[in-house]
Amino acid sequence: MNRINQPKKIFILRNNDLGDVLVATPLVRGLKKAFPNSYISLGVGDWAKSLLFNNHDIDEIIPCSAPWHNKQNCRFPANSIRTFLEGMLYVLFSKESKYIAQQRFTHGIDILGSRQGSWLLRRSKIANRFGVNGYAGGEKWCHKYVYFKEDRNVAEAGLGFIELMGAKVEIEPRPIIQLTDGERKSAENLWGQKHPKERRIVIAPGGGFPEKCWGNLNYSKLTKFLLKDSSNQLRIIGSKEDADRIQFTKTDQFMNLCGELSLRESAALVAVADCVVTNTSLCMHLAGAFNIPSLTLLGDCYNSSELHKKQWGYPEGLVIGKELGTNQDSIATPEEAYKILTKLLRDKSNLYL
Repeated sequence: MNRINQPKKIFILRNNDLGDVLVATPLVRGLKKAFPNSYISLGVGDWAKSLLFNNHDIDEIIPCSAPWHNKQNCRFPANSIRTFLEGMLYVLFSKESKYIAQQRFTHGIDILGSRQGSWLLRRSKIANRFGVNGYAGGEKWCHKYVYFKEDRNVAEAGLGFIELMGAKVEIEPRPIIQLTDGERKSAENLWGQKHPKERRIVIAPGGGFPEKCWGNLNYSKLTKFLLKDSSNQLRIIGSKEDADRIQFTKTDQFMNLCGELSLRESAALVAVADCVVTNTSLCMHLAGAFNIPSLTLLGDCYNSSELHKKQWGYPEGLVIGKELGTNQDSIATPEEAYKILTKLLRDKSNLYL
């Protein structure tokens, strides 16, 4: 890249869901490494800002609660007329959009690659716009773009923007959450003193859509199996709405913390755990951030667990579900999940296949 085109101010748009925001953090680190003198801003929804606190790669977190491609405030299907109109109104008239335009960014990246995101970059008069070709239609308004590939890891694909900007750096495609010592200490207190044979297991039964989730009854049965072994310490995390998904009496061994923890407190609890059991949701990425072994249990709407791991998974994690190409046409049973989890807890090296 010519010196005159070195990025002075970079705006990265990731107004999507919590896991999506986390998988954008390797890109931010890569850009900061490639262009240390650049001012880097990340635009995210209000619901995700706390995940980025204390992240020294980011110069500014910009509120960008844009109403498209997220579960938080996108009220209609992504390609509906109403989403089109709400997106256009947001781009043209929202205070957040006007603030972004005032910052005079030299480079803008819409990681998702949506039409609305490209409009926002263009409305903000960002001269160098980067997007995604082949996903949500935003490439028409971008100067350069990465190509969407269904079997490519999402975080790894995001790192492709660095090369488009004329640089090459080595960055692990893994989420980055920078916890404080105090946050880790508080998480240790929630677990209690750890005994030599104790195994700390975080279970996250919540998810955005029922058809994507493994199911409350399945999680309850798996929990019952795990509680038979006194060395298993279980902590259930999620939103307040998830509190009734797994119902057992609170003991030192079992604590349902749904609705009681902030996002960062949940992240810290995962950071000092031994294993995570989750739907395809935020908790899978929290585990990935801290190299914690995880078992992701897919719901009925997913036809390929192998493809899902390629897109969203981590080396130390397993993704279990249907695999229609091999006649595995049903999701895992609680018994199957228990056997897999027991094996992983007994020998974590099995996760690094």
